[in-house]
Amino acid sequence: MMRRPPSLRNNNGALQVRVRLEGKDHFINRLGRWDDLVAVARAQALSARIWSDAKTGSLDLSLKRYRYSVLAAADLEIPVEMHLEEVLRVKAERSRQAVVIHAHRTLLRFGSPLRTAAEVEVFAEWMRAEGLSVRTIVGVLDHCRSCSGSQKHLFEAVLKKRVHRRSVHSDVLSAEEIQAVLWDLQSKEPWFYPLFLLWLSTGLRNGEIRGLTWDCVRWHEGELLVCKTLRRDGFKTGQHSWAPTKIGKERVVPLTAQVLDALKRHQIAMKELDLHYPNCLVFVTPNSHGVVYDQLLGRVWKRSLNRCGLQPRRLYSQRHSFLSHALAMGNSPADLAAAAGHSTKVLLDTYAKPTGRLRSPNWQSAAG
Repeated sequence: MMRRPPSLRNNNGALQVRVRLEGKDHFINRLGRWDDLVAVARAQALSARIWSDAKTGSLDLSLKRYRYSVLAAADLEIPVEMHLEEVLRVKAERSRQAVVIHAHRTLLRFGSPLRTAAEVEVFAEWMRAEGLSVRTIVGVLDHCRSCSGSQKHLFEAVLKKRVHRRSVHSDVLSAEEIQAVLWDLQSKEPWFYPLFLLWLSTGLRNGEIRGLTWDCVRWHEGELLVCKTLRRDGFKTGQHSWAPTKIGKERVVPLTAQVLDALKRHQIAMKELDLHYPNCLVFVTPNSHGVVYDQLLGRVWKRSLNRCGLQPRRLYSQRHSFLSHALAMGNSPADLAAAAGHSTKVLLDTYAKPTGRLRSPNWQSAAG
């Protein structure tokens, strides 16, 4: 039945417990990160419990007793027996992210369980009738799927058949469009120009831009140390808290001479306003000098796109545009993934989008 103890497995940084039953491998996933010592200790304890039950004849062959939905951001174990709404509520309370909170509240307003693919399809149609955008519906269903344990397949069918994501072109600005927007910001909204120039030149995440401090700018090396984020509290608007990067690791991003010059000018302006000291925020709001927030930056971004005659794009297009263009320029995917804080697979699957930089080969005859 079970001839050897379960073992721990590293699946691209994700921690798994591998259980071999009747000649087949079974995996208990979502236990945390492989480099998280607490998660490893918890997985080892779970392995010992499974092996002990196998020796005493009380092993649950379905493994349901041992499967947990581990919310990495909250570092919280939730048994799969909990209802989807309850798991989503706990995830929202612990992560305090606005998108998770919205997904939970949307599911509460719907008021019906999601037990079959047909019920999930009804839920998607109900959200359409409520006026939610396709992107928002996709986000809500994705969060529900992440909290549904063994019922994830119910959401897969609906996401593939009934909800279509935006075109791969939509999030990437061309080089000409980027230059037009940056020129517009430099002339019309100079306070925000250094922020968007840095954003489009590094592809940082929103929270990383928000939480960037001057001590992370390495002037002599011409690089940026990305080691923390400033997260917005989804329950308390206007409140933020410090947190590690999304993957929990520091990384270094190179800076161009243009970005360094813009940051130096911005630093001088901050000093003139008595807003500069070693570990203060690089970017603050122009009037109250508080933490910059997505709604404010979104308004600035939208205004500039409108002035340039470009179609609206979300703030995250800064990251998509940088990574797509950096790949098109011939950078190593492995090096770029390290700078972006992603695995190479995620980088190529998510951010490798058309940029208009395709160069056709030039065939020449031997005589030419």
